Amino acid sequence: MLAESNIPFVRNGGLHTLPGLISLSFPGADGEAILHRLDLLGICISTGSACNSQNTEISHVLKAIDLGDEYAKGTIRISLGKYNTMEDVEKIVSGLKKILAE
Repeated sequence: MLAESNIPFVRNGGLHTLPGLISLSFPGADGEAILHRLDLLGICISTGSACNSQNTEISHVLKAIDLGDEYAKGTIRISLGKYNTMEDVEKIVSGLKKILAE
């Protein structure tokens, strides 16, 4: 869904990630701004890496995976649980498309 939008991003962590967790980085974007704009749409996400959720600086985890500053600053983390639906995922993607296309 998001990959078909022509919005540049990378998915962090490769193929071996925990179920329900996804880390996405958008070059030139501000992860905190994305967080606040999604919050206004009723969508809760996090920024940075889970190991560094209290700090607004680029996390050591993102630096360790050699993610450049241009991408690292635009990193968000989405957590889904067993009660989330496909409609929830579609709402997140729709919100990201709206925010990042501006």
